[in-house]
Amino acid sequence: MSIRTIAIYMALLLPLITVGCSDVTLSGTGDDDQESPEPTFPEFDGATLQVDSPLSGSIILLEEEAELEAVVLSAAGEPLDFDAIEWTTDQHEDILFEGRSGATELDAGIHAITATAELPNGDRLQTTLGGIRVQGLHTGIYSGSLNMDLSGEFQGTPIATSCAGALDFVVDMQGEFIHGAGECSLCLLVLGSIDVAYNVDGDIEENDAGGNVSLDLGFFPLDLDWEGGFENEDTLVGSFEGQMLMFDMEGTIDAHRVSPYVDP
Repeated sequence: MSIRTIAIYMALLLPLITVGCSDVTLSGTGDDDQESPEPTFPEFDGATLQVDSPLSGSIILLEEEAELEAVVLSAAGEPLDFDAIEWTTDQHEDILFEGRSGATELDAGIHAITATAELPNGDRLQTTLGGIRVQGLHTGIYSGSLNMDLSGEFQGTPIATSCAGALDFVVDMQGEFIHGAGECSLCLLVLGSIDVAYNVDGDIEENDAGGNVSLDLGFFPLDLDWEGGFENEDTLVGSFEGQMLMFDMEGTIDAHRVSPYVDP
């Protein structure tokens, strides 16, 4: 039998073999090549994100780190094993921290901090806490008094007078600078009544403070140095002295914080 005859015979026989034999497989497609279904993580369905720290409206001192703490809760209110929580602030684009809990340093200012959780089931949870103030230890609005005592002699007659006025000032968000103003009246025998306006500026280093008292007497300015410090977080005292015309002058500053909230 020739090779050509054998080839024709096999071509006619092959369809009969495949039809009658159920075990014959001619292709490589089977169950092993089918893709497995994606996991659905049903335990995350209906989950919520709870942020415990920081709280909206809280104050964080620059000397401290901001404590970050959050947890993903199941629909039943049970904590889930999920740590990939991302923390950001509206004050800059960088990620602050990634994790369920930790601590980070923040720049001075008013922050809105956002915690975001991208869950395995595809849900995205997000919570934002606003009005978080990061500021210096002594930051705030202060109110108090500036007092000046003058003594001198005119044509052999001793003269003494005083000037007691209100003083309001602000310590900035960094807790480093003081700026305030006020006014009072002096009653001088030789000059009559004089309205005195004053500005108080200063620098703060830890609990020490000092700067300049600028007096406007109406007819000439007078600048004097003052120094003092914070007796506690909320109270500033200081003193200054100098010469006004023919009078020796001694002055004091005494002010108390009435609010820790200032504009950045």
